[in-house]
Amino acid sequence: MGRRVLGRGRSGTEWPLANAVIAGQFRRLEQTARSKERAVLRSRRQAAVGQFVLLSGGPRTTRASVVVAVVATLVAAGWMALNVAGNYDRAWTALFYTGADVAVPEAIDDGHTYRVPDPGGYDAQYYHLIAHDPLIRRGFETFVDNPRMRWRRIGVPGLAALLALGSDRFVDYFYIAIQLGFVFLGVWWLARFAEAFGRDATWGLAFLLIPAVMVSLERMTVDLPLATLCIGFALYGSALRRLDGTFYAILMAAPLVRETGGLLIGGWCLYSLLRRDWRAVFLGASCAVPTLAWWLYVHSRLTVDGTEWIARYPFSGLIDRMVLGINAPLTTQWLRNAATLEQVAIVGIWLGLLLACYLAWTRSAELIGLTTVLFVVFSSMLGKLDIWTSAYATGRTMSPWLLLMGLLFLRGRGWVYGVPLLLVLPRIAMQYEVLIKSAIGGLR
Repeated sequence: MGRRVLGRGRSGTEWPLANAVIAGQFRRLEQTARSKERAVLRSRRQAAVGQFVLLSGGPRTTRASVVVAVVATLVAAGWMALNVAGNYDRAWTALFYTGADVAVPEAIDDGHTYRVPDPGGYDAQYYHLIAHDPLIRRGFETFVDNPRMRWRRIGVPGLAALLALGSDRFVDYFYIAIQLGFVFLGVWWLARFAEAFGRDATWGLAFLLIPAVMVSLERMTVDLPLATLCIGFALYGSALRRLDGTFYAILMAAPLVRETGGLLIGGWCLYSLLRRDWRAVFLGASCAVPTLAWWLYVHSRLTVDGTEWIARYPFSGLIDRMVLGINAPLTTQWLRNAATLEQVAIVGIWLGLLLACYLAWTRSAELIGLTTVLFVVFSSMLGKLDIWTSAYATGRTMSPWLLLMGLLFLRGRGWVYGVPLLLVLPRIAMQYEVLIKSAIGGLR
């Protein structure tokens, strides 16, 4: 008879076998606990490294971050050149995506503005007009869909007009150059942010995968510069020891690029209020003065915008989008795949909303978390359906809080914060596949 270790059994081997199984289970539990502990320690170490770097005077510029930014800018410029040469007969104004049936002022119509086959065009066709008439003196407002809203976003077209000294001939090229300049800044700042938290500078290349960036590089919308400013906001705003003029310049510029940029000011003021830093609250709030002055000028010259933006209830626009679904006929496999990826993108948006609710529930008092929640709260009030109808529209509009969540991942908060952005990307990448194939075919 074998030796019975724990008690009686019908055979001499039952209890030793049971002991071995239990011991194996304990070892596996111990290994799992150690793995989780190592993951937590790694996350805390990354956060501690970042905190030390930021407390010691802010993130440093490294050669690697500059090289990554230069490479990314060249890639972006190369893609734009390929797109123009292969798809649009080498006409750079095609990047503004002016629709075939859209009316254009005579001064910049014949031979100047390229028309794309899409009848309705896209948003940048109006920013193109604003760049040619930034001060609303040439009567171009009659050719713009929502004049007040579009002219409030004077940042990029206004800067292009300023650099071109009002020249109709050169302003379009300055507009495109400004987009590439913001690509450089966005990649550079993201690389520095990653390095501050112990990650490689090549993370900066992820900037090119932000939905707002991908859409803007193809259609010249103003969402790319706002994405860049959001990253700069996180980078410089997290430098707790000392804030320089760059940070406040970012706060002043953001709402001039797009109204939602004002949420960066709101996030900073709320963050400073919780820390009872009254000087920072005052300085942050004062950054809204240039925007308010410009908006007063615009509203004094243009009629009221009749567009209905406000949701009937929180997230009514997103819910309506899910109820209505995709009405277009899915006659090919490509369209069916595209429709599936549209649903995947919506899942990513809902996951992001749940994560924002978690941040609010846990009363996250860090700057990035607070600002993310503010952006999501604002998004919940947007009821205009075309904001939610496609990954192209939803992805670029929601990019500020999607990328801020991605920065939480880089800070070591957990991989799940990077998932919403990743779920939106496939549908936009699928569109890029068509564009790239078409451009290469057009070169032959």
